[in-house]
Amino acid sequence: MNRTPHHWALACGLALVLTVTACNGDPTEVDPVDNAGPVTLRLGTADDDAKPGGLAILQFVEQVRTLSDGKLLIYPVWEAAAGAQQWDQVVARMLKDKKVDLAMIPSRTWDTEGVTSLRALNAPFLVTSDALADKIVGTAELSDELLAGLDKAGATGLAMMPEGLRHPFGFGRALVSPKAFAGQGIRTAKSDLGDATIRAFGGKPDDAVGDLYGAGVRSGTLTGAETGFVLSDSLPTAGIAAANVTFTTKVNTLVANSEVLGGLTPDNQRILQAAATATREWVVAHRVPESAHAAAYCNRGGKIVNATAVELRAFDQAVRPLYVELEQDPKTKAMIDRIRTLKQSVRVPPTGIAVLC
Repeated sequence: MNRTPHHWALACGLALVLTVTACNGDPTEVDPVDNAGPVTLRLGTADDDAKPGGLAILQFVEQVRTLSDGKLLIYPVWEAAAGAQQWDQVVARMLKDKKVDLAMIPSRTWDTEGVTSLRALNAPFLVTSDALADKIVGTAELSDELLAGLDKAGATGLAMMPEGLRHPFGFGRALVSPKAFAGQGIRTAKSDLGDATIRAFGGKPDDAVGDLYGAGVRSGTLTGAETGFVLSDSLPTAGIAAANVTFTTKVNTLVANSEVLGGLTPDNQRILQAAATATREWVVAHRVPESAHAAAYCNRGGKIVNATAVELRAFDQAVRPLYVELEQDPKTKAMIDRIRTLKQSVRVPPTGIAVLC
């Protein structure tokens, strides 16, 4: 649902055009008054302003306003998908159709829109720590290559913003093995690769939203969800999270419609890019650790457990066919290999691991 931004306000001015008449009564031309107002752009998101992606948008809005001295202004369009299923895809298509000029869209979303360059980032059990995600989005060579494929969807990537690790949350029982998923409805955001991952375990992916989500949990047709501790306060009921089963890390992409971006002045293009980079750095610097989000989840009545080593190996075995498919694309295979190599050098601090409860 579109709503008027309430964090930022614009001052509006009125211009008075004067007609000057010479002494002989003939009209005399005068230089036109420059009444051009600020350039304004609409930024769509499925989130509200309290979600991690929303907070990043607010920071981006302020960065753009500051860097442009108020001459370039961003208006967020909160909850732009209006409670629809495939909510992130709705926003991506709004961007393509120029219903919004910019958007904040999870990287997982783009594989349904013909973009393959980001699939390595969302490969199951590959990016399993905030530290690794931060390293990837902050490495220009990697992030540029990951975002390069967005042109297929009419978009240009400005930056990537890490959000949080994604785990299975069970309603009634822990989802600590592929067997626990078999035949079960699992609520997950729409993504071709994400859906394929749930199916690899025998589960049934479902992107139910709103009342359908809660009703599915109450009726038992949805027995789990794929989400993160950072968003666990929005679960219909407290569940049992498997902390060491980390499907992937949610990373948001801040993007612009390519035609809209190309129509801006070079100065405004540079401002958007600089603001996006500054926002990414702000997000990384202000990230709340996984352990803190997990502790808050426990305080709300949730439970956290770990899968055994045998169960973890079963998960890895289940997704091997997905990797065979992914690695048929040479660019995706090369990116997966680079992320694996980078992963070996990244140290995960104790605060990056959820404590059981």
